Amino acid sequence: MTEQPLLSIRDLAISVDLPDGRTMPIVEDLSVDLMAGETLGIVGESGSGKSLASLAVIGLLPDVARPTGQILLDGENLLQASEDRLCQIRGNRIGMIFQEPLTALNPAMTVGDQIAEGLVWHRGLSWRAARREAVELLDQVRIADAKRRAGTYPHEMSGGQRQRVGIAIALALKPALMIADEPTTALDVTVQAEILDILDDLVREYRMALILVSHDLGVIARMCDRTLVLYAGRRMEEGPTRAVLATPLNPYTRGLVAAVPRRVSGDGRLASIAGTVPGFARLPPGCCFSDRCTEATDDCRAVAPGWFLASEDRALRCLRVERREIGR
Repeated sequence: MTEQPLLSIRDLAISVDLPDGRTMPIVEDLSVDLMAGETLGIVGESGSGKSLASLAVIGLLPDVARPTGQILLDGENLLQASEDRLCQIRGNRIGMIFQEPLTALNPAMTVGDQIAEGLVWHRGLSWRAARREAVELLDQVRIADAKRRAGTYPHEMSGGQRQRVGIAIALALKPALMIADEPTTALDVTVQAEILDILDDLVREYRMALILVSHDLGVIARMCDRTLVLYAGRRMEEGPTRAVLATPLNPYTRGLVAAVPRRVSGDGRLASIAGTVPGFARLPPGCCFSDRCTEATDDCRAVAPGWFLASEDRALRCLRVERREIGR
């Protein structure tokens, strides 16, 4: 019997309401499956829609955002779930590790109480029992002297310690799916490695599915089974991480890989992608990457490419590659 995906996103589109009454598309045609125990990396430059797509999964989009399509968690469409139902799912079935723990944590509560709160709310534990479990969770995410640290406030901890607290909160109810949005941003390399080790251990121990949002291809290469590349809210390439990073097929993916700092050209300059991600209201006609792509043709600038399978486990959006594959 074929295993069914834990999470199945189908034709997800997100638009936002503008002050003049118009709507502007932000994310379009996003479809991806995620199995239990699998780690999916979502990469792309700032403004590519990575965080917005992950917030849609957990139902935390801003009020002006309008999602359509399907986000199926064990077959239940979360886009049709009531707010009460989403409150039952958040933390319990889906955990979220936010990019900036200092703003994600409550400055007026001790970190122990913030971890315990979900255990009281979802599992009905007494505060005393929940606080004991909170100490165990702090120990699990490698915070030294966990019992004493449970009584401290977020501002009394370092950035790496706060991120560990965020992981402990997300882990408390052993969710089936964990979403980590840039969990190592602004951390030094030693702390970053420790955070990634913790996440890797948790995925293996509890067979959680993990969505890891990052702009760091080194982190993606280390952690992820598969990688989805986004640009301007459109998926550009998807496949096994090792294959995507070793032999990228889409010109945008090739540009991202070439821009990794260890790759230096003969004149000592770092490779880069010219220009910046355009505003969603100013996307070029045809391929959304055509105005920055060094390989773009007139057809690329006029015809919007479709999503196609290049092989059994590789898919991408590129008119030139699609025509080349068809011509073989």
